[in-house]
Amino acid sequence: TEIISLCAMLLFAGHETTVNLISSGAHLLLSNPDQLAHLKANSGLIDSAVDEFLRLHSPIQATSRIAYADVTLRGKAIRRGEWVTILLGAANRDPDAFVEPDLLDIGRNPNRHLAFGRGIHYCLGAPLAVAQGGIALLALLEKFPQLRPADRTLYWSDTFGFRGLVSLPVEPR
Repeated sequence: TEIISLCAMLLFAGHETTVNLISSGAHLLLSNPDQLAHLKANSGLIDSAVDEFLRLHSPIQATSRIAYADVTLRGKAIRRGEWVTILLGAANRDPDAFVEPDLLDIGRNPNRHLAFGRGIHYCLGAPLAVAQGGIALLALLEKFPQLRPADRTLYWSDTFGFRGLVSLPVEPR
């Protein structure tokens, strides 16, 4: 039972999220020609760019935790043992944490996004996800340097907590 659960978790957490990262990253680059040109001229920014894609369109938008101690957060009491839903997508666009939070900036530094969680819940696969996303996106740009969106109508998955494109129609220029 544990092996099956682990395999299911790895498939979901390691595949679905990376697919969504790559498609969202491609969408963000194609929608921001200035940032696309900046990345093409400075491919060494790819890890920073992937972090920014994760911040703007994190594949996981929400997660839940159980409070391990009583705490008061912005005047709201949260008791030990209560479930708390954390909206990572909203936190990643918090204007108190990010200058111009809705703007794509592939050189954003620092970029303390929460796409991979924090502390003891930090994603073990984070370095692999950043590497896979970066490799895939650079390969896409190298193979199809004139790529552009074919249709501006985008359809996002309609699941709570997860964000991913259903499809990203593209065509060469």
